[in-house]
Amino acid sequence: MIRRKRTDCPPRCKVRTPLAFLLLLLGLLAGPASAEQTGVVDAVVDGDTLRVRTTGSAEAVTVRLIGIDAPERSHPSLGKEFFSDEAAAHLASLCRGRTVRMEKDAEEADNHDRLLRYVFLPSPDGRLLNKEMLDAGMARVYTRFPFSRKDAFLGAEGRARREGKGLWKDGGMAEARWLAAGNAFPVEVYPSGGRTFVLAHKGLAKPGVERGDLPKEIEGILRLRGELSDTEFASKARARGFRPLDPSKAGSAALESPGERALLPSPATGGMVVPWEEAHRHQGEEIVVEGTIVRTHRAEKVIYLNFHPNWKRYLTIVIFVKDLPLFPADPEKAYRGKKVRVRGEVKLYKDRPEMDVRSPGDITVVP
Repeated sequence: MIRRKRTDCPPRCKVRTPLAFLLLLLGLLAGPASAEQTGVVDAVVDGDTLRVRTTGSAEAVTVRLIGIDAPERSHPSLGKEFFSDEAAAHLASLCRGRTVRMEKDAEEADNHDRLLRYVFLPSPDGRLLNKEMLDAGMARVYTRFPFSRKDAFLGAEGRARREGKGLWKDGGMAEARWLAAGNAFPVEVYPSGGRTFVLAHKGLAKPGVERGDLPKEIEGILRLRGELSDTEFASKARARGFRPLDPSKAGSAALESPGERALLPSPATGGMVVPWEEAHRHQGEEIVVEGTIVRTHRAEKVIYLNFHPNWKRYLTIVIFVKDLPLFPADPEKAYRGKKVRVRGEVKLYKDRPEMDVRSPGDITVVP
């Protein structure tokens, strides 16, 4: 017997099939659930980065504005960049303390776990902060990764350039004068024999650099300068082929490897003072460190004091806001730029060395 394929179907089967298909089609047309979020801006980190307490969350999240790159106050390789304070202040004037609406594009977050978002001011204003920063000349378009508003953003940057706003003041010469005034780590390039070049930086030099290698070598030495302490920088620079211009300094402490520096006596503890750049070697220990506070940052619950702009690598001193009444008024101002001696236990927080200070007696300004 040959079985024929059944073609008939109960009435309810005939109704279900088109209904299921219709629901599926509507779901595809509607796309994913809304990617919008709202939250209150707690703090402005830089001209392109916010701390936002999203609706329904007790903790603030870090949000990076999509498609723009504002100058940083603590760039990992360049240090403090031109117009960084102005950019951060401008962004803060627009949104700090306000409720904002956020939309994502193709990517959820960057490789630093910061949410990537377009951030809008509340209605009826509704301005897009990402574009506002470009309109004011406070940021450049960041084109390394694709994003949907690229053409509009490039147009905004172009207008700011033509009008000489912010970063583009005086055709860019304002930044050139700022850099030449000593606000950067200069690299000198000298033509030498054999159509090669000599690079000189901070008393060190590398001969025989080929023309095609100049960008890579300049970027490399600047990154080392910005990311590392003086001791580690000198050691790593030596590994890249840089040597002291003054041969008499070839064996100086500046060229020692990390861990080679002698510890200093600490009158306060009767022990030794550990160089701040080596504090991470003493996890779980109570030690005394000494150095100059070069960077401070106030978050919602803590104040951070840093011995180096690269706070992810080197020791951070942490003062909790609830303990502030015990400390000098405006501790950021009281300690910034001052040489201090600090006692405490070294802990790792997200692989970063930190030292919590609960009493002003544990941090002393050194004359």
